[in-house]
Amino acid sequence: MRRLVHAAGSLPLLLLTLVRPASAVSISPIALYIDSRTRVGTLNLWNDGTRPEEIDIAFAYGYVVSDSLGNWQVPLIRNPDSIPPAEPSAVAWLRAFPRRFVLQPGQRQIVRVLVRPPANLPEGEYWARVIVRSRGGQPPIEGEQQGLRFSIEVAIENVIALSYRHGRVWTSVDLAGVQTRMRGDTLRVLVDLTRGGNAAFIGRVLAEVLDPRGRILARQEVPVSVYRSPFRTRVDFPLGIDARGAARLRIRVDNNRTDIPPEGPLPVAAVVREIALTPSAQGP
Repeated sequence: MRRLVHAAGSLPLLLLTLVRPASAVSISPIALYIDSRTRVGTLNLWNDGTRPEEIDIAFAYGYVVSDSLGNWQVPLIRNPDSIPPAEPSAVAWLRAFPRRFVLQPGQRQIVRVLVRPPANLPEGEYWARVIVRSRGGQPPIEGEQQGLRFSIEVAIENVIALSYRHGRVWTSVDLAGVQTRMRGDTLRVLVDLTRGGNAAFIGRVLAEVLDPRGRILARQEVPVSVYRSPFRTRVDFPLGIDARGAARLRIRVDNNRTDIPPEGPLPVAAVVREIALTPSAQGP
């Protein structure tokens, strides 16, 4: 789930950089997985703040992509007409009930997301993002600059992944490559993943640094969502002096995720690989 903050109005840039509003609206689950048998997903919203929140539900198309450094982002296409026809988008089939409402302090609201796919839809997984926009929970930002008074209304967007699974869906994952290098006292590991099947791979990368006797010196776990191949993720180990005893790196890629609904990760064969940490990888 990604959170975006928007300010409507004319606000000095310096002031925007200092504002850190937090949404009082809690949302669960953090991802929706809807199958063709039910065609319905459910979101639970709760206002645990002290002010009413105006809620608006919208949909966009997007999925996680990575760059050469292993950084992630989710570019969003908000205009349905701008989504390329070849993309596995479910945006045009989605409806939220209710779509707009006011959530009073302490109030809970169930939002049902209905999927109405076209006939003769090919088997596979189709993607979208649910955008839960809330405003009113944060007091307006007011001030004065150069004799002009301003009032800014803050809106917060929570962006949630949605997958619609039609017919038989399956996925696989393979470890395409691993690069290691030392940056100061930090071991940086770049892991390249490829995906098979007709659905995204939702899982994790578990990386462990071992000494010559096989003892674990350090362990890091990174959740990953591979929608398109290739996909690169980054694991950093702040090893310090332990780096001198590091001999091997063990990488395990599997679908063990506890932060999302249990129906999210599809069955997949785990991939495990060990590589030697060469002097060049441990050097400055």
